[in-house]
Formats: sequence, structure tokens, C-alpha cells
Amino acid sequence: MSDQNIAFDTEYDVVIIGGGGSGKSAALTAAQGGLRTAILEKMEQTGGSSIYAEGTAAFESSEQKKRGVPDQEGKHFPSREEGFRRYIEYSHHRANPDVVRMQVENTAETIDILKSLGIEYTDVSIYAYDQPHELYTFHRPDGLGERVQEVLLRACVNAGVDIFTSTPARKILMKDGAVTGVVAEDSDGNVMNIGCRAVILATGGYGNNPELVKKYSWLYRSADFTYQCVPTENTGDGLTMALEVGADTENIGAIMIVPCARSKTLTSHASGAGSQPVLWVNKTGRRFASEEVAMSFADAGNTVAKQPQATVYALIDSDTVQHLMTEGSDIGLGDFIEYHMKLVRLQAELDQDVADGIAWKADTIEGLAKAVKLDPAVLANTVDEYNDACDKGYDPLFFKPAKFLRPVRKAPFYAINMAASVLASDGGIRVNGDLQVTDQDYNPIPGLYAVGNDASGLFGDTYNLDVPGTANGFAHASGRVAARHVIAMCKES
Repeated sequence: MSDQNIAFDTEYDVVIIGGGGSGKSAALTAAQGGLRTAILEKMEQTGGSSIYAEGTAAFESSEQKKRGVPDQEGKHFPSREEGFRRYIEYSHHRANPDVVRMQVENTAETIDILKSLGIEYTDVSIYAYDQPHELYTFHRPDGLGERVQEVLLRACVNAGVDIFTSTPARKILMKDGAVTGVVAEDSDGNVMNIGCRAVILATGGYGNNPELVKKYSWLYRSADFTYQCVPTENTGDGLTMALEVGADTENIGAIMIVPCARSKTLTSHASGAGSQPVLWVNKTGRRFASEEVAMSFADAGNTVAKQPQATVYALIDSDTVQHLMTEGSDIGLGDFIEYHMKLVRLQAELDQDVADGIAWKADTIEGLAKAVKLDPAVLANTVDEYNDACDKGYDPLFFKPAKFLRPVRKAPFYAINMAASVLASDGGIRVNGDLQVTDQDYNPIPGLYAVGNDASGLFGDTYNLDVPGTANGFAHASGRVAARHVIAMCKES
């Protein structure tokens, strides 16, 4: 736990490990507060999973106040109190109230800061328009997360932040129980000892590390069968380094999962079709849920992930293909598959996917079952029961709403291979309301902070899509609050 007599190659007031949304927000705040600040980013460029973020959750923001009420009739923008209650209740009271309070009290400022940097907000809405429980917190920036990360990077550079890319951190240095520095490795493999008064862990969690997912989450049986649809490298670096210096964990099993067609991206029209509330079966050839769960990607992700080998087959017929192409999607997947978007590429994608062996086509249900290697009799019975429910407008098995009961009757038939994709982990290192990392006795470890998806406190076991934009909102707010605590600490000492 103690690293004595280390010779430092360079020194800073604060070193941020990770250059995504939480890391850059922390760095910008620290540098503007007069601290010598560095970011260590293991990838060739900064951004992390924040590049793929869409909206930012905020409460009582200037954008909400400017609009007064949402565009949707009868809806309202939530207060901080409503947000606080929703986080606590959705987590089944497993969330840390201090962390939740930090979130609801600081996210509105995030919107103003990003606006001051040049970000414009095109909408304040919800993620899924058919979801009855979502709060109207989804602040959608022009250019989405990629644009926000470009603007933040420029702001950090202009503020004097030193940014080291292709430079992974390897170890946190400690002396007498407090942080004294970081061991990193440059792009040539040279070891760097960097002295600092504080370290902020912003490495994005462990969601892209199947071994840690198996070790810490409920997905241990099917982690090896998940598919990574977003090319990030959040492999648990921050968690591992924190545990080495005495940190403790909390709600570490919370992970964010989305259904995605295996080998496809979230913008794929084939994946978008499979993510609709169409007929889903698992490897037994049977239904397992009301497919309306697709309205919430987080709940749908959980539903798919708990199936054998985290695999589901979305079955559609030619009528449904034409419906999705000409009339549009029945539900949306944020900005990836917009609500009522016409999936014009669907037939071409399906044809190519069938040729590539990653989707299947047949003129009979029994033929489709054989192609997918399902029991033909079981699948035929499943489809017959489902079509009967569609004809009657009533689903006796799972009570799926009649508006989503679309039969599978007209050949040719298609099966889309849907997989559970872990976007990020949402629980991990235990922190207090100032984002200080705490030990097993709940005492802060001096000089050590965790932010964004490295930190726990907002969730129970599942990402909260009831408050859309939560992860991104937490990234920016937590990074900024942690940096301000470091500024105060440096001024006091």
C-alpha cells in the first residue's frame, strides 16, 4: 500500500485516468480552477463511450425552463425532487442518496456549461416515446455525443490540460495511505512515474471485460456469449487499480445491456427490425416475454441476456419487412433507430446477412427452424399460438398489447440473431457524495476519486432508462464535482 522513495518524471496537481466525458469534464474544471492537470488516455484518441452517448439527463435546466413544457401534450419536465425519488425508487433503495443528490443538483449546470462552449440543444424529450414511465430529462445536443466530446477536447486543450494518449495507467502510487502519483506507460512502452496530489479514475467501468463481467455481474453464465456492438475498451482498469489500494465496491453488478443483431451496429436496419416488438424466441424455440419490453433497451437487454447463451431470434415475415420499410418502426431506439423511422435498408441487409450466414430465410416455419437449428415442431407450435393471439388481439401468455401483435404468416420468413450487448457497467467503486473513493470502513482514501461509470451510487441492478441520459449526465456532473473537491483540497493544504 505504500510506495516509498519514488522518483517522479513529472508532477501535476491532479491526474485524470481516462479521457471520456467524465474525465474531460473533470480536467476542464480542474484546469479552470488553477490546477496543473493531466489526462492519461490508453487509446489513440479521447472520447471513450461518451462518443456514442446521445442525450444528457438534467433537472430544472435552462433548456427545460425555456421550453416550459414538453412537446407532448399533458407531459411536464421533472423537478429535482421527482428525479431524486425516481432514482431511489427505481433502484429499490439500493442507490446512494448522497450520490443521487449530487446528480440531481448538478446536471442542470452541465447543460449551461456545454452551451457556453458552443453546444446547442435541439430537443428536451424522452428516449422511447411509447414508454409511459420516462421522465422528460433527455437533453439532445446537436451532433450528439461525438460533437460534445470534440468541444470538450478543444476546451481542455485551451485550458492548458496536458493530454497523453496511448498512455495507459498501470498503478496508483500511495504513501501513508494517501495518493502520491501514478505509474503509466507511454506509447513506446516506457514507464512513467507521475507525481500528483489527486487521481480521478474515469476509465469507463468494466463492461468490455468478459472476465470481470462474469466475476462481478449477474451475467456470469452468458458473458462469453455477449456481443460488443460499440467498439470501446472499458476493461475495468480503474476498478482494478482502486481495489489494489484498498477501495471497496458497491452495487458492482449493475450493467447496461442493449439487444443488437450479432455482428451488426445499433444503426443497422436489420438490428433495428430485430429490436422491434416482433416475435422473439430463444434457443428452445419458445417465447419467453412480452416483446413490448423492447420499448426500454435496458429492460430488453436484461431479458435477452438471461436467455440461454444470451441469444434470441427475432422472427419476421415478408409483411412485417414491408411494414417496417414503408410505414416505419413501431418503436424507436433513440437516435440509432428513430421512432417511426422507415427501415429502407432492411431487405438489402437481410439478403446480405442471409448470404453471410448471420441471419436465416425460409419459405416455411419448419424450414426456418432447421436453418436456425431449432426444433421444427416446437417452433411451428410457437408461431401458431402467436398467430392465433394476433388474430384474437389478445396474448394469453404474456399479455402483449394488441397494437404490437403482428402475425408471422407470409413467406418468406426471416430469423435475425439478436444478442445481448453490454454497453457499460454502471456500478463499481464505492464513492461518497463528493466522489471520493471509500475503503471498507466507508472512509475516504485521501486523494482518490472515481467518476462516471467507474463510480457506483445511482443504480440498483439495472440502468435506469426511466431517466434517459442518466449515464451521460452523471459522467459530466460527477467529473466536475470531483474536480471541485480536489481544488478545495489543494487550496486547504
